[in-house]
Formats: sequence, C-alpha cells, structure tokens
Amino acid sequence: MRNFFDPPPQTQTVVLVDTRTLRNAERLILGCQYCSPTNAEIPFDWILDRITGADPTLTDYIMVECMARCPKCKRELTEKTLVEVC
Repeated sequence: MRNFFDPPPQTQTVVLVDTRTLRNAERLILGCQYCSPTNAEIPFDWILDRITGADPTLTDYIMVECMARCPKCKRELTEKTLVEVC
C-alpha cells in the first residue's frame, strides 16, 4: 500500500505536456475550483491521464510550453487544481 502513495522513483513516469494537449484538456473543463467550487471535484491531472492514456498511479506531468487555464474564469490550472468536467 505504501507504494501507491509514494511509488519508487524508478517506476514513475514524467510526461511533458505540450500546448496542443493542454488545449484538448481545457475543452473538457466547464469550470475550476475557483469559479465552480461546488461542482469541481476532479483533479486536472485526471483529464491529462485520460487524454494521454498514462497510468494515474505512476505519472507526473510537467507543462512545458504554457500553463493550462480555466475556460470560464481564465485562472491558471495546476495538475492538482479541481475542475468540473463535461
């Protein structure tokens, strides 16, 4: 069980997220924890997992070209920002 929350570094995968992938992910967002606090329940990295097909238990994301933004309020999103999805 310890490895689920703290996997060894050799098993972790780092995915570099480009602008195109971020824009595709933003299209699935209705709002974020700031503009839609009662409905935002999913971490943004869940959407990235879905788009990239990466294993959510072993993947970390780095946004390399720009940050993702909430389409509703335009705030920057980190991979742990809660969002409301379509």
